[in-house]
Amino acid sequence: MGLGEKLRQAIDKIRFSGSLSSEEVKEAVREIQRALIAADVEVQLVLDLSKKIESKAFGELPKGMTRREFIIKLCYDSLVELLGGVEGKAPEKPKKILLLGLFGQGKTTTVGKLAKHYAKRGLKVGVICADSFRPAAFEQLKQLCEKTKTPFYGNPKEKKAAKIVGEGLKHFAKEEVLIVDSAGRSALDEELVKEIQEIQKTLQAEETWLVIGADMGQLAKKQAKAFHEAVGVNGIIITRMDGSAKGGGSLAACHATKAQVYFIGVGEKVDDLEIFDAERFLSRIMGFGDLQALLEKAKEAQEEGTELSAEELLKGEFTLKTFYEQLKAAKKIGPLGKIAEMMGLSMQVPKEMLETGEEKLQGYKIMMDSMTRQEMNNPELISKSRIDRIAKGSGKKEEEVRELIRQYRQMKQMFKQFKKLGDIENPEDLKKGKFAKMLQKFSQKKKKMKIR
Repeated sequence: MGLGEKLRQAIDKIRFSGSLSSEEVKEAVREIQRALIAADVEVQLVLDLSKKIESKAFGELPKGMTRREFIIKLCYDSLVELLGGVEGKAPEKPKKILLLGLFGQGKTTTVGKLAKHYAKRGLKVGVICADSFRPAAFEQLKQLCEKTKTPFYGNPKEKKAAKIVGEGLKHFAKEEVLIVDSAGRSALDEELVKEIQEIQKTLQAEETWLVIGADMGQLAKKQAKAFHEAVGVNGIIITRMDGSAKGGGSLAACHATKAQVYFIGVGEKVDDLEIFDAERFLSRIMGFGDLQALLEKAKEAQEEGTELSAEELLKGEFTLKTFYEQLKAAKKIGPLGKIAEMMGLSMQVPKEMLETGEEKLQGYKIMMDSMTRQEMNNPELISKSRIDRIAKGSGKKEEEVRELIRQYRQMKQMFKQFKKLGDIENPEDLKKGKFAKMLQKFSQKKKKMKIR
């Protein structure tokens, strides 16, 4: 069970409690404590959060809120603050970015992701490889830039990083955003500090961002402080947030240093980089969804030439034809599991559906190509004899065609339920005391939903 599910269960204790006594609130807080400590959040931070919730839980009520609503919102807001607060976001048009970090944190891969991120926003991006320490760094970064079609500069024959940066600045006279990949080490030593300081003297970067792996947990605090004191850090990127149980610990540790987390890496692909927003992040891992992120993904997919529209994506009633268009755009938006997570439905969708791989999706596409237009628009017409014809036409088994129809019906039901939630569409609801009502409505819909 992940951090989000544990936190959700803790809040459910308040949501579904009978009398809402002081002891019940304390028990819910203890559940929150256990969830955070299991995620490697520093114990003192957990205790501070617990005291804050318990001291305010039975205080004066804001106008228009019930005690239950107030306590749930207090828990939620406190968790948001712990994981990063609602402070400033990453600059939209940075001029020069210097990436820092130790070996194995995903720094070079993050350069490629950042380049793609800013290029998609219409900016001219250039990348400079200033890592003259690691032999494979030049070739790795060059390949990433070729993949993202980003202009690249490096000089594998030169050993002085600052000189490479100087050459790169002359090479990229017209680029709007420059991203520099610096060298790493197994630890922050005098040699690395000196090299970064020399690079910065030449580069004069306004943005110096530290890349940290989510599996660092509490150690992220020590690393962030060390880099900041040595060379100055004004932003953080946390990688591997998709697979580490210590992600919450890394976020809390970085926030404790007053360093702002700008981005999180959520996968291996160049598109798997997200602007970090503590409120949206918490909402998503707890299963309440992130509609805004989903719409942003859909918009990006449209801009890159796919046929998916945000309206179709969120429509409750859709045909196999709509499903077909979504499958065509799946690579652009991401795995179905991520889409369900953004919608707050990952805990309700069958596991086999979330784990649908690219190979199976391609098989579905081939089967749908063997269907008539009438069948695509009205899947209820697909009888046993039609299944036999589709299977033969696509070179698939009848069981595979039935699986496709079953998956389509499950997804159709999922989107129906999402459409009925309604209130989640407005992120401002979380700030206006409507959070508890949203949870209550979500829970009621969840109990009624049955996927066959």
